[in-house]
Amino acid sequence: MRNEKLEKSIVKMNNDIAAINTAKKYLSNVEEINEVRDSLNNKKQLLSNELYAEDHKSYSECREVIEELLDKELGKEEQVKLLEMIKEMFGRQAPNVSKKSNGLNAWLKELNIEYSWINDEEADWDKLVITGFGLYKQN
Repeated sequence: MRNEKLEKSIVKMNNDIAAINTAKKYLSNVEEINEVRDSLNNKKQLLSNELYAEDHKSYSECREVIEELLDKELGKEEQVKLLEMIKEMFGRQAPNVSKKSNGLNAWLKELNIEYSWINDEEADWDKLVITGFGLYKQN
């Protein structure tokens, strides 16, 4: 992925910030800890801005592909291909690197794509039907 390093850096900073917030409960130098946390938050914001800078363009490209899939039942293979295509177009694993989820459901929610799942009794994998597009809100 083209943004893999950025994504990993942001995740690491999120973990560091969480650790600092925990440490703050047990240490007395709260002002110093807050300064370090604020500095990390500022760096994380700059990296996030860079990571999400091309999302609007990536969304438009994804939408073109997804429009071809509207109202079709997508099985496991098509869902896996769709997920990989979305990740490739956005250049990262997760739709929101501050959250842990990075599967197709997370991407569809983040991109505000309207969809439904159909239980497939004969298979161990539900079918996906994309029904439309909501208003896309870039991070």
